[in-house]
Amino acid sequence: MLPSQLPLFICSAQEGSFSAAGRKLDISAAAVSKGVAALEKHAGVRLFHRNTRQFSLTEDGAALYHRVEPLISEIEESMDSLTEQNRNPSGKLRVNLPDSFGRKFIMPHIAEFMTLYPEIELDIVLSDNVLDVVDKGFDVSVGNRINEDSRLVARTIYQMQSGLFASKGYVDKFGEPKSIEELKQHNAIIYRPLSSGRLFTWPLRETSSNKDDEHIQFTPQGKLSLSNISAAKVVMMQDLGIVYMGKWHVKEELEKQEVIPILESAWPGAKPVWIYYSSRENLPKRTRLFIDFIVDKLR
Repeated sequence: MLPSQLPLFICSAQEGSFSAAGRKLDISAAAVSKGVAALEKHAGVRLFHRNTRQFSLTEDGAALYHRVEPLISEIEESMDSLTEQNRNPSGKLRVNLPDSFGRKFIMPHIAEFMTLYPEIELDIVLSDNVLDVVDKGFDVSVGNRINEDSRLVARTIYQMQSGLFASKGYVDKFGEPKSIEELKQHNAIIYRPLSSGRLFTWPLRETSSNKDDEHIQFTPQGKLSLSNISAAKVVMMQDLGIVYMGKWHVKEELEKQEVIPILESAWPGAKPVWIYYSSRENLPKRTRLFIDFIVDKLR
């Protein structure tokens, strides 16, 4: 274990006395002397000749100084570098984004962020997998699914409304289902994410006259499954079936009436999308700047 008194010893050797070392370190000469005495006891050797006329390193003290001083200086330089880096943000920032959402909402702002902070190096991973951001070494992540982890802090950046959609061409050919029971008769475009390999069921609300809404997990049936939700939009626009996705995917097509919302009364409520990161304590300035920047852009 590294003795905590080493900096006192190094400073005393450089300044030529305990009192001068105390003034530089802003502590008393007695505290410096006591610390060096504790180090001598720990090492089992005398490090300084000291009396009223002489203060100098012993042979053992000189040997220790010449071995340790460069290491202590390197540590101090590293700490100074970290402080300067936090004052003038720089260094690498690892960011995990969900693929489609990241491309649509985050990536258009990246050039502006890098222009504002040219010394920050971004390492962006676009993936729909739910990753352990701390263990995988990410500084920041965005998503609507978070592993429960007390080390994480999350801020809401978007309210995502998901629902059922079909192209106008599909509805013209096959009609529009008016109930969940009728929905079973329609071809569904199935989403099967690579992260799980399992079919994604549709979280819907079923309303009846004599009870509150019932939340169900609807199992879609269809001839085509895809691992990418953006690809599901492409084939939906080819009139191949009904798809469940975030409304933002088809915002422009809805405005042009090229896409029809299906069974809106059965849609679940909006869910938050978070930007999340490890504990606020000692958060690097580059991380804090990126988080505040994205929150502001998506507000």
